Amino acid sequence: MSPDSLRNPFRPPDQKTGTPSELTGRFLDSATTQALTEALGEENQSPKIEPQQDLPPTSDISMSGEEQREVENETFWSRQRYIEWAESFGKDESWIDKTFEFQDDGTTIVNGSLYLNETGIKQLPVGLIEIKGSLEISYNPFFKFNGYPKKVEKLFSCSYSDLSSLEGMPKEVGRHIFLQNNKIRSLDGLPDKVIGKLVLSHNQLENLDGISKEISGDLSLTGNNQLTSLEALKGVKISGDLWLRDIPATTIPEGIQIEGDIYIREYQTTLSIDVKKKGYQVKIF
Repeated sequence: MSPDSLRNPFRPPDQKTGTPSELTGRFLDSATTQALTEALGEENQSPKIEPQQDLPPTSDISMSGEEQREVENETFWSRQRYIEWAESFGKDESWIDKTFEFQDDGTTIVNGSLYLNETGIKQLPVGLIEIKGSLEISYNPFFKFNGYPKKVEKLFSCSYSDLSSLEGMPKEVGRHIFLQNNKIRSLDGLPDKVIGKLVLSHNQLENLDGISKEISGDLSLTGNNQLTSLEALKGVKISGDLWLRDIPATTIPEGIQIEGDIYIREYQTTLSIDVKKKGYQVKIF
Protein backbone atom coordinates (compact mmCIF):
# COMPACT_ATOMS: atom_id res chain seq x y z
CA MET A 1 0.00 0.00 0.00
CA SER A 2 1.46 3.39 -0.96
CA PRO A 3 1.58 6.29 1.54
CA ASP A 4 -0.70 8.36 -0.73
CA SER A 5 -3.45 5.77 -0.37
CA LEU A 6 -3.71 6.69 3.34
CA ARG A 7 -3.98 10.47 2.67
CA ASN A 8 -7.21 12.18 3.72
CA PRO A 9 -8.98 12.86 0.39
CA PHE A 10 -10.63 16.02 1.82
CA ARG A 11 -7.39 17.60 3.00
CA PRO A 12 -5.33 19.43 0.38
CA PRO A 13 -1.77 18.22 -0.04
CA ASP A 14 0.93 19.99 1.99
CA GLN A 15 2.32 22.98 0.18
CA LYS A 16 6.02 22.64 -0.67
CA THR A 17 8.09 25.64 0.32
CA GLY A 18 11.67 26.62 -0.33
CA THR A 19 13.84 27.80 -3.24
CA PRO A 20 13.76 25.91 -6.55
CA SER A 21 17.16 24.34 -5.89
CA GLU A 22 16.07 23.19 -2.40
CA LEU A 23 13.03 21.51 -3.81
CA THR A 24 14.80 19.83 -6.71
CA GLY A 25 17.74 18.97 -4.44
CA ARG A 26 15.62 16.39 -2.76
CA PHE A 27 15.88 14.30 -5.92
CA LEU A 28 19.46 15.16 -7.18
CA ASP A 29 22.92 14.26 -5.94
CA SER A 30 24.91 16.90 -4.00
CA ALA A 31 27.22 17.92 -6.87
CA THR A 32 24.33 18.56 -9.24
CA THR A 33 22.45 20.46 -6.54
CA GLN A 34 25.48 22.72 -5.90
CA ALA A 35 25.80 23.50 -9.59
CA LEU A 36 22.13 24.31 -9.84
CA THR A 37 22.35 26.64 -6.81
CA GLU A 38 25.21 28.61 -8.38
CA ALA A 39 23.41 28.83 -11.72
CA LEU A 40 20.25 30.24 -10.11
CA GLY A 41 22.18 32.73 -7.97
CA GLU A 42 20.64 31.48 -4.73
CA GLU A 43 23.86 31.00 -2.80
CA ASN A 44 23.91 32.95 0.52
CA GLN A 45 20.52 34.46 -0.32
CA SER A 46 18.45 35.19 2.80
CA PRO A 47 14.74 34.51 2.77
CA LYS A 48 12.58 37.40 1.67
CA ILE A 49 10.41 38.82 4.45
CA GLU A 50 7.36 40.81 3.50
CA PRO A 51 7.09 44.07 5.45
CA GLN A 52 4.00 44.37 7.69
CA GLN A 53 1.50 47.03 6.85
CA ASP A 54 0.65 49.56 9.52
CA LEU A 55 -2.74 48.62 10.92
CA PRO A 56 -5.13 50.99 12.69
CA PRO A 57 -5.26 50.60 16.47
CA THR A 58 -7.92 48.23 17.68
CA SER A 59 -10.78 49.66 19.66
CA ASP A 60 -11.40 48.80 23.29
CA ILE A 61 -13.70 45.78 23.08
CA SER A 62 -14.96 46.46 26.60
CA MET A 63 -16.83 49.51 25.26
CA SER A 64 -19.83 49.64 22.99
CA GLY A 65 -19.42 51.35 19.63
CA GLU A 66 -21.33 54.37 20.87
CA GLU A 67 -19.20 54.65 24.02
CA GLN A 68 -16.02 54.34 21.97
CA ARG A 69 -17.08 57.20 19.70
CA GLU A 70 -17.92 59.36 22.71
CA VAL A 71 -14.49 58.82 24.22
CA GLU A 72 -12.71 59.49 20.92
CA ASN A 73 -14.71 62.54 19.92
CA GLU A 74 -15.62 64.17 23.25
CA THR A 75 -13.97 67.43 24.18
CA PHE A 76 -15.36 69.07 27.29
CA TRP A 77 -15.74 72.81 27.19
CA SER A 78 -12.98 74.86 28.79
CA ARG A 79 -13.80 77.51 31.37
CA GLN A 80 -13.17 80.16 28.70
CA ARG A 81 -15.72 78.48 26.44
CA TYR A 82 -18.29 78.62 29.29
CA ILE A 83 -17.63 82.34 29.68
CA GLU A 84 -18.07 83.02 25.96
CA TRP A 85 -21.30 81.01 25.98
CA ALA A 86 -22.62 82.99 28.96
CA GLU A 87 -21.70 86.31 27.38
CA SER A 88 -23.86 85.41 24.36
CA PHE A 89 -26.97 85.86 26.54
CA GLY A 90 -25.81 88.67 28.82
CA LYS A 91 -24.08 86.80 31.65
CA ASP A 92 -20.44 87.13 32.68
CA GLU A 93 -17.49 85.34 34.25
CA SER A 94 -18.73 85.86 37.81
CA TRP A 95 -22.06 84.18 36.92
CA ILE A 96 -20.16 81.18 35.57
CA ASP A 97 -18.14 80.88 38.77
CA LYS A 98 -21.25 81.10 40.95
CA THR A 99 -23.30 78.69 38.82
CA PHE A 100 -20.93 75.94 37.72
CA GLU A 101 -18.62 73.80 39.84
CA PHE A 102 -15.70 72.62 37.73
CA GLN A 103 -14.45 69.09 38.44
CA ASP A 104 -10.92 67.72 38.09
CA ASP A 105 -11.92 65.64 35.04
CA GLY A 106 -13.15 68.72 33.14
CA THR A 107 -16.86 68.18 33.77
CA THR A 108 -19.15 70.55 35.69
CA ILE A 109 -22.05 70.34 38.16
CA VAL A 110 -24.73 72.89 38.99
CA ASN A 111 -25.55 72.68 42.70
CA GLY A 112 -28.90 74.44 42.34
CA SER A 113 -31.34 75.13 39.52
CA LEU A 114 -30.55 76.53 36.08
CA TYR A 115 -33.07 78.90 34.48
CA LEU A 116 -32.31 79.78 30.87
CA ASN A 117 -35.75 80.55 29.43
CA GLU A 118 -35.79 83.03 26.52
CA THR A 119 -32.01 83.38 26.40
CA GLY A 120 -31.57 82.37 22.76
CA ILE A 121 -29.18 79.54 23.63
CA LYS A 122 -28.59 76.84 21.02
CA GLN A 123 -27.10 74.20 23.34
CA LEU A 124 -25.92 73.51 26.87
CA PRO A 125 -22.23 73.17 27.79
CA VAL A 126 -20.52 69.95 26.72
CA GLY A 127 -19.38 68.40 30.00
CA LEU A 128 -22.26 69.63 32.17
CA ILE A 129 -23.01 66.33 33.92
CA GLU A 130 -25.59 67.06 36.60
CA ILE A 131 -28.02 69.75 37.74
CA LYS A 132 -29.05 69.24 41.36
CA GLY A 133 -32.15 71.38 41.01
CA SER A 134 -34.49 72.14 38.10
CA LEU A 135 -33.58 72.92 34.50
CA GLU A 136 -35.77 75.29 32.50
CA ILE A 137 -34.75 76.10 28.93
CA SER A 138 -38.08 76.96 27.28
CA TYR A 139 -38.75 79.58 24.58
CA ASN A 140 -35.43 79.02 22.80
CA PRO A 141 -36.35 78.40 19.14
CA PHE A 142 -32.87 77.29 18.01
CA PHE A 143 -32.09 74.99 20.92
CA LYS A 144 -31.00 71.38 20.28
CA PHE A 145 -30.10 68.62 22.74
CA ASN A 146 -26.46 67.51 22.75
CA GLY A 147 -26.37 64.83 25.46
CA TYR A 148 -25.81 67.22 28.39
CA PRO A 149 -26.68 67.28 31.19
CA LYS A 150 -26.96 63.58 31.94
CA LYS A 151 -29.06 64.10 35.06
CA VAL A 152 -31.55 66.67 36.37
CA GLU A 153 -32.64 66.02 39.95
CA LYS A 154 -35.88 68.02 39.83
CA LEU A 155 -38.15 69.44 37.12
CA PHE A 156 -37.13 69.63 33.46
CA SER A 157 -38.84 71.99 31.03
CA CYS A 158 -38.06 72.62 27.37
CA SER A 159 -41.30 73.89 25.85
CA TYR A 160 -42.10 76.32 23.02
CA SER A 161 -38.69 75.71 21.49
CA ASP A 162 -39.37 74.13 18.07
CA LEU A 163 -37.73 70.86 19.10
CA SER A 164 -38.13 68.06 16.57
CA SER A 165 -36.07 65.36 18.33
CA LEU A 166 -35.55 64.23 21.93
CA GLU A 167 -32.29 62.41 21.21
CA GLY A 168 -29.67 63.69 23.65
CA MET A 169 -32.07 64.93 26.34
CA PRO A 170 -31.20 64.17 30.00
CA LYS A 171 -31.24 60.44 30.72
CA GLU A 172 -32.45 60.92 34.30
CA VAL A 173 -35.02 63.46 35.48
CA GLY A 174 -36.16 63.51 39.09
CA ARG A 175 -39.58 65.12 38.64
CA HIS A 176 -41.92 66.41 35.92
CA ILE A 177 -40.96 66.67 32.23
CA PHE A 178 -42.58 69.45 30.18
CA LEU A 179 -42.09 69.29 26.39
CA GLN A 180 -45.30 70.86 25.10
CA ASN A 181 -45.66 73.11 22.07
CA ASN A 182 -42.68 71.91 20.08
CA LYS A 183 -42.44 70.03 16.77
CA ILE A 184 -41.58 66.63 18.20
CA ARG A 185 -42.21 63.73 15.81
CA SER A 186 -40.37 60.94 17.63
CA LEU A 187 -40.16 59.99 21.31
CA ASP A 188 -36.81 58.22 21.00
CA GLY A 189 -34.63 59.62 23.77
CA LEU A 190 -37.25 59.82 26.52
CA PRO A 191 -36.27 58.25 29.86
CA ASP A 192 -37.87 54.85 30.50
CA LYS A 193 -39.26 56.13 33.79
CA VAL A 194 -40.77 59.54 34.57
CA ILE A 195 -41.17 60.48 38.22
CA GLY A 196 -44.03 62.95 37.83
CA LYS A 197 -45.99 64.36 34.90
CA LEU A 198 -45.01 63.90 31.25
CA VAL A 199 -46.47 66.68 29.12
CA LEU A 200 -46.19 66.16 25.34
CA SER A 201 -49.20 68.18 24.24
CA HIS A 202 -49.29 70.15 20.97
CA ASN A 203 -46.52 68.43 19.08
CA GLN A 204 -46.41 66.56 15.74
CA LEU A 205 -46.56 62.97 16.96
CA GLU A 206 -48.10 60.34 14.69
CA ASN A 207 -47.52 57.43 17.07
CA LEU A 208 -46.09 56.90 20.56
CA ASP A 209 -43.17 54.59 19.80
CA GLY A 210 -40.48 55.26 22.41
CA ILE A 211 -42.91 56.41 25.13
CA SER A 212 -41.73 56.01 28.73
CA LYS A 213 -42.79 52.69 30.28
CA GLU A 214 -43.67 54.13 33.67
CA ILE A 215 -45.11 57.57 34.44
CA SER A 216 -45.91 58.38 38.05
CA GLY A 217 -48.10 61.38 37.21
CA ASP A 218 -50.34 62.51 34.34
CA LEU A 219 -49.55 61.89 30.67
CA SER A 220 -50.78 64.67 28.39
CA LEU A 221 -51.02 64.09 24.62
CA THR A 222 -53.61 66.79 23.99
CA GLY A 223 -53.49 68.66 20.70
CA ASN A 224 -51.27 66.25 18.73
CA ASN A 225 -53.44 66.61 15.64
CA GLN A 226 -51.53 63.93 13.70
CA LEU A 227 -51.65 61.29 16.44
CA THR A 228 -53.59 58.39 14.90
CA SER A 229 -52.09 55.46 16.84
CA LEU A 230 -52.07 54.88 20.60
CA GLU A 231 -50.88 51.26 20.38
CA ALA A 232 -47.55 51.95 22.10
CA LEU A 233 -49.45 52.72 25.33
CA LYS A 234 -50.14 49.01 25.82
CA GLY A 235 -48.37 47.93 29.00
CA VAL A 236 -47.46 51.48 30.05
CA LYS A 237 -48.03 52.27 33.70
CA ILE A 238 -49.64 55.69 34.33
CA SER A 239 -50.25 56.63 37.94
CA GLY A 240 -52.23 59.76 37.07
CA ASP A 241 -54.64 60.76 34.29
CA LEU A 242 -54.30 60.37 30.52
CA TRP A 243 -55.21 63.42 28.46
CA LEU A 244 -56.27 62.65 24.87
CA ARG A 245 -58.18 65.79 23.93
CA ASP A 246 -58.15 66.94 20.30
CA ILE A 247 -56.33 63.99 18.73
CA PRO A 248 -57.53 62.05 15.66
CA ALA A 249 -57.03 58.54 17.14
CA THR A 250 -60.30 56.58 17.34
CA THR A 251 -59.15 53.46 19.22
CA ILE A 252 -57.17 52.73 22.33
CA PRO A 253 -55.32 49.52 23.22
CA GLU A 254 -56.15 47.25 26.11
CA GLY A 255 -53.55 46.73 28.80
CA ILE A 256 -52.78 50.32 29.81
CA GLN A 257 -52.12 50.27 33.56
CA ILE A 258 -53.81 53.56 34.38
CA GLU A 259 -54.91 54.60 37.86
CA GLY A 260 -56.66 57.82 36.87
CA ASP A 261 -59.16 58.88 34.21
CA ILE A 262 -58.95 59.44 30.47
CA TYR A 263 -59.91 62.95 29.37
CA ILE A 264 -61.34 63.60 25.90
CA ARG A 265 -63.57 66.15 24.17
CA GLU A 266 -67.28 65.67 23.68
CA TYR A 267 -66.93 65.54 19.87
CA GLN A 268 -64.49 62.57 20.06
CA THR A 269 -67.39 60.13 20.14
CA THR A 270 -65.73 57.17 18.41
CA LEU A 271 -62.75 57.28 20.76
CA SER A 272 -65.07 57.73 23.73
CA ILE A 273 -67.00 54.58 22.82
CA ASP A 274 -63.81 52.54 22.47
CA VAL A 275 -62.37 53.85 25.74
CA LYS A 276 -65.51 52.77 27.59
CA LYS A 277 -65.58 49.43 25.77
CA LYS A 278 -62.04 48.68 26.98
CA GLY A 279 -63.09 49.36 30.58
CA TYR A 280 -61.31 52.67 31.21
CA GLN A 281 -62.81 55.60 33.10
CA VAL A 282 -63.74 58.50 30.81
CA LYS A 283 -64.10 62.19 31.60
CA ILE A 284 -65.55 64.54 28.98
CA PHE A 285 -63.72 67.83 29.28
